[in-house]
Amino acid sequence: MRIRKLLGVGVSGTALTAVCCFTPTLVILLGGFGLSAWLAWLDYVLLPLLVAFIALTLFAVLRIGANPTGRIGMAEKAQALLESTLTCPQCGHAKRESMPVDYCLYFYTCSRCQASLRPLQGDCCVFCSYGDVPCPPKQLSRC
Repeated sequence: MRIRKLLGVGVSGTALTAVCCFTPTLVILLGGFGLSAWLAWLDYVLLPLLVAFIALTLFAVLRIGANPTGRIGMAEKAQALLESTLTCPQCGHAKRESMPVDYCLYFYTCSRCQASLRPLQGDCCVFCSYGDVPCPPKQLSRC
């Protein structure tokens, strides 16, 4: 769930619960529907709910303060670069593949036309030649 959406849920839940806790709105509604026997249990439900929504709001505010730009952190960025979409030059079939972290992949067989792909001259692997993201060793400048 996105942090801004979490903040919206926290603030609106806090406001709604506070209105029900501190005004006779809920008492009037329950009495109008003949459920006034439930009034004795309102404090057991509304006060913990109010505390939970306030905690949710504070959590979201702290998360937004820690990452005001909403950009991806370094760990998430490194994880996102471990996949690449390989496109076969013969049939045009594209497939998302996981890349090995510590070595280069020299051969790849297209799942549609069964063509055997090899790196182009000057590239270290098939991900550098046919992928939209270069291999991790090349990203780290180790090949």
